[in-house]
Amino acid sequence: MPGMDDVIKCMAQQLRDGDIVYTGLASVPAVLAVMLARYWGREITFLNVAEIYEPVDVSITPSSGDPNVFIGGRGIVTSLDVFDLARRGLLDVMFFSAAQVDRRGNMNLSVIGNYEKPRVRLPGGAAAAYLCRRARRIIMWLKEHSSRTLVERVDFITAPGPTVNGPKLSICTPKALFEFDNSIGELVLVGLLPGSTIDDVINNMGFRPRIREPVTILEPVTEDEVRLLNKWDPNNVRSR
Repeated sequence: MPGMDDVIKCMAQQLRDGDIVYTGLASVPAVLAVMLARYWGREITFLNVAEIYEPVDVSITPSSGDPNVFIGGRGIVTSLDVFDLARRGLLDVMFFSAAQVDRRGNMNLSVIGNYEKPRVRLPGGAAAAYLCRRARRIIMWLKEHSSRTLVERVDFITAPGPTVNGPKLSICTPKALFEFDNSIGELVLVGLLPGSTIDDVINNMGFRPRIREPVTILEPVTEDEVRLLNKWDPNNVRSR
């Protein structure tokens, strides 16, 4: 079955030449996805919560806000500057993960259960509600593909799903790639990670998604790509 390395490759494949991207806190897979896309030769401007502009290399630690993660930067771009960039419609990509995502693309990073008396209180959304509406594209990742992460309706909307004219959203899970169809306001299954089937994907979700035929079979991570991910992340923080 695919692991986090295949999820990271799925994320990297969503990046394009010319993208200005930003990675936030607790975003090790996003950092690695950016590095992998740059290794493939894609011209990407890399901004991050540690405020190191255009790092040449990375060495992952448990905190992606640690400036020591980013090596050989060309300068500093503050998070306040990035928020202003997003406000002006110039931030191409923002990365997110979540505890829950529903068919409408709403994400929950706040609580599981009732907000006043939750079963689990989560870290919260930080700038999620702001950036998810202002970046041109949102790339999400889930470490778990299950009926508790992909739900019919989130327990709490930390950040709302896209509007008709809003950003484009894609989600990479250990089983599948979803894209948000802004015209109908729903997630659509568009790709399978290696080893997954459509039935396997649907049977492990809390709702039945629409399917865009033909469904793409994503390429597995190569030995060379795994070697690079291990170089950038020698302690395998990405899988913790």
